[in-house]
Amino acid sequence: MARMQPDQRRAAILDAAVAEIAERGFARTTSRQVAARAGVTHGLLHHYYPDHDTLLAAAFEKVATEEMDEVREALASDRDPLAQLREFTEPYGPGGGEDAYRFWLEAWSEAAHAPALRETSDRLSRAWHDLVVGVIERGNASGVFHCENPSEAAWMVVALSDAYALHSQSGSALELSEMANVTRRLTERELGLAPGTLAPPD
Repeated sequence: MARMQPDQRRAAILDAAVAEIAERGFARTTSRQVAARAGVTHGLLHHYYPDHDTLLAAAFEKVATEEMDEVREALASDRDPLAQLREFTEPYGPGGGEDAYRFWLEAWSEAAHAPALRETSDRLSRAWHDLVVGVIERGNASGVFHCENPSEAAWMVVALSDAYALHSQSGSALELSEMANVTRRLTERELGLAPGTLAPPD
């Protein structure tokens, strides 16, 4: 078997970390488990990722960046700001669905004790917010939306989506449809839209 180049080895370790986290969660994943899955020694793993926090942050960034790249591609294929915003008010948003949201939620929880993961989480959350800001600004420019502060409105959409995802993941009795309806109604008010504008098309 050909020897892996450093960039290939780094990618293999990162893939192993993502797989372990998906199975065990951030809190229960150890560097030794990742090393075993990647087929490398624990020492070699730390050559590429100096500490466990750095490894977790890199794994989270990989998953979140891939999701946001998919969302950007989808947004580019449909420039209708109303249709784009409707996606952001759906349960779990326009990204990778329930599994992807679980990854985000676990990363946020673990970030309280991991500085590198916290910095990465903050940066990626702002990048997600910026995607929503872009949609609202395009809607303002086209006259579809009437929003005085796109940044504040975008944070509202993001915060509501995150809160409802957390409720869902924790076994809340609140139905996804109820969550989505509240998000839509509040977003419609914030953007000067008629009630029901963001409802899914029949």
